[in-house]
Amino acid sequence: MLEFLIKIIVSVATVSVFVYFFYATLIIFLPAKKSEYITNDIKELEYYFLIPCLNEEKVIENSLKAIMNLKYRNFKVFVIDDASTDNTVKVVTEMKLDKVEIISRCKPNAQKGKGEALNHAYRIIRERVIETGKNPNDVILAVVDGDGRPSKELLNEANLAFNDPAVGAAQARIKIINSKELMPLLQDIEFYASVAAIQNSREYSQSVCLGGNGQFTRLSALMSIGDSPWTQCLLEDFDLGLSVLLKEWKTRYIGESAVYQQGLKSIKRFVKQRSRWVQGNIQSFKRIKEINNAKHLSLVGKIDLYYFLAQPWLSLITSINCLLCWLITIILLFHLDFQSFFNVETNILPMVILIFLVILPGSVWTINYCIACKKSHESYSIKNCFLAIIFYPLYNLLSLPSVWLAFYHQVRRKYGWIKTDRLEE
Repeated sequence: MLEFLIKIIVSVATVSVFVYFFYATLIIFLPAKKSEYITNDIKELEYYFLIPCLNEEKVIENSLKAIMNLKYRNFKVFVIDDASTDNTVKVVTEMKLDKVEIISRCKPNAQKGKGEALNHAYRIIRERVIETGKNPNDVILAVVDGDGRPSKELLNEANLAFNDPAVGAAQARIKIINSKELMPLLQDIEFYASVAAIQNSREYSQSVCLGGNGQFTRLSALMSIGDSPWTQCLLEDFDLGLSVLLKEWKTRYIGESAVYQQGLKSIKRFVKQRSRWVQGNIQSFKRIKEINNAKHLSLVGKIDLYYFLAQPWLSLITSINCLLCWLITIILLFHLDFQSFFNVETNILPMVILIFLVILPGSVWTINYCIACKKSHESYSIKNCFLAIIFYPLYNLLSLPSVWLAFYHQVRRKYGWIKTDRLEE
């Protein structure tokens, strides 16, 4: 019975890895989709950066410097101070930047989540645009976190996308700054290679999602959603992007430029961050009926969104399967003849298959990461990439406690917004 169960688990794992490998190969080789709306007379739109800040004194100065170095003229920055208790406001004030304005929020209205801070700034900007008679179609809001640093050409690439009047939102590519260390490097491979390939594939299914640093939204698209376009969902960026899609706007992916951010070094903080993302994903599942009723979305686009919303439950099943595998392994250790078990001649094929299954996904994305870095002239270490291939399976396992913690918080009705701590620079 035990041998039969082992064969079933190994067979399912083998098929799953090969299906994943086929999917990864398919999306990796998809060419970047260029803007469909190209004209000789590109209109220079106006961009407002929104930076929600809660105790960002460690990073805000470098972020503002990066924004000021953009190769684009028509932009302004709003630093949304969410009742910080450190020197965030002092750092920004002492920089004396003409294009930077501080929006101050005070308790009891402050510190109620990133979405509420963004809604507050959005309403202020909306009123100013209306009062000055500007066209909301020509105003784009760009959200970056306190540690977000856009590359110099980001707004030029975004402007090409938003010159298509049907585009309501766009998401930039993300790059990790401190990727010389192993844990941040693994996050960099995930964002700069894996997530980038997935987002590019969504260009074809017209289901690009918003997520994290570098999310752009047209003001008129936000106005079509309502007075509070950002919800209290813990995955407020994805939820907003979904609302934009459901209002029949297009969403685009900005893949040549990037927004740079810090990677987490602490495993504990990493698990907490991912648990918040997973819980937000769970909260968004209630919108599946809206997706199903959206006749303007393609079938492929709907399937992609269904899959994204189902990920917490699929991950939960995967974690249970993983625990069963560990349990069976422990049982085998107590019942197998070790001398025959470690006989290379009789077990060489199973051992090769096992190693192949373990390192294949990490190898695929790490190689793709190196190619992407070389193409975009980003620095990377071959030595560190070899280490990443070895440790990537363990990195994937870190998602398991995040999933369980997210479901625990959801069942206990704990919806608190866990802010990611910044690192000293």
